[in-house]
Amino acid sequence: MKEQKLTTENYKGTRDFYPEDMRLRNYLFSVMKDVVRSYGYEEYDGPMVESLDLYRAKTGEEIVGKQIYNFIDKGDREVAIRPEMTPTVARMVAKKLRELPRPIRWFSIPNLWRYEQPGHGRLREHWQLNVDMFGVTSSRAELEILSLACDILFAFGAPKNSFKVTISHRSLLDEFLLDGLKVSPNQAHEVSKILDKKNKITQDEYVALVTKTIPNDTSAVSKIDLFLNATVNSLNQIPGIKEETLAAIKGLFEDIKTIGLSDIIHFDPSVVRGFDYYTGFIFEIFDTSPQNKRSLYGGGRYDNLIGLFSNEELTGIGFGLGDVTLQNFLTAHNLLPNFANDTTVFIPLLDDSSFAENHNFAKELRKEKISAEVSLVSQKMGKQLSYAEKKGYRWILLRGEDEIKTNTVTLKDMASRNQFTFSFSEALQKIKEELSK
Repeated sequence: MKEQKLTTENYKGTRDFYPEDMRLRNYLFSVMKDVVRSYGYEEYDGPMVESLDLYRAKTGEEIVGKQIYNFIDKGDREVAIRPEMTPTVARMVAKKLRELPRPIRWFSIPNLWRYEQPGHGRLREHWQLNVDMFGVTSSRAELEILSLACDILFAFGAPKNSFKVTISHRSLLDEFLLDGLKVSPNQAHEVSKILDKKNKITQDEYVALVTKTIPNDTSAVSKIDLFLNATVNSLNQIPGIKEETLAAIKGLFEDIKTIGLSDIIHFDPSVVRGFDYYTGFIFEIFDTSPQNKRSLYGGGRYDNLIGLFSNEELTGIGFGLGDVTLQNFLTAHNLLPNFANDTTVFIPLLDDSSFAENHNFAKELRKEKISAEVSLVSQKMGKQLSYAEKKGYRWILLRGEDEIKTNTVTLKDMASRNQFTFSFSEALQKIKEELSK
């Protein structure tokens, strides 16, 4: 009986990263890391597997109930593959709370898993930049986080009109629902979930869900719509909103003007982040391209997470940017560079006796931080040039019979199709000059 072969397809909702895909991924990661480090944030990481209780405590019930990858380990413990990073960083900070200088500025790019239906901008496995600051209670933390979130997109070349930031406050919706509409906490929670998915359902579905949740108030939909259309200056007309919340929102938007982002950052009471741990300002960043009109990433303030692990409490604020939505944004706005291997020098092997010297040339190139690939098999020139073209190499360093006799090398530029015969040191200088342009 013929043996059945395993499928070459990857698990649904995941990606295989071939070398060309890794060049893109490494580029995304390196740009993000450079920007975040420029603000003084330090990189950390945590385990892929955590106790399921960590997510039960504060992660949204939608994730824990339907999307989390959880199992019983061999020690009969309930564990989960991390669906997000914030509970992990809160646990880690709490563990060394008294040792860490404040404010604590940390970042990570973890691999995260959620069991959901894959679609545009959404997979079961992705990488996500997580940026968090702990220990600053003033809105200056919000200003830094918002500025940093925008600077990441600017670093990729995004123009100001390519995205917008919408911001609200978690207390705003709670106060309106509980004190303005006077609904129960359970009803308020259900309405929050409805608003979180409002843009993904039809108007009729939205009205039906609100009516079902608040059956005793026939004007609930119109009251909620009035709230959703409020501006910073008209918020005082919305019932139930506390003066403290109004002052915080007005103060933040006055400060936003001072950092030059008032044309990008807008107030929007409809912003509802899905996680239960947010307690203060929350924000979303949206792509403005008609091809990719969706939320790119978001975040907010969470003041109670450290209290899960310690009697001490420490305020936190942060955001998460996924690699899938970032790549879609950069593609929609034509911001991705060409990831050709045009900085690598290829050294063909035309004669077996030349291998040692080719190897030494490559060592000299690498000392100068220039990548070099040496052919290990002596083959016809045409076949080796074809290989170099497929790999996307720009520079070919040749040593044939003539070059060996004259102690020179021929440097072939695959982009211009020009070639030059030099000493090796001259060829090295030529490559360095071209790569520095």
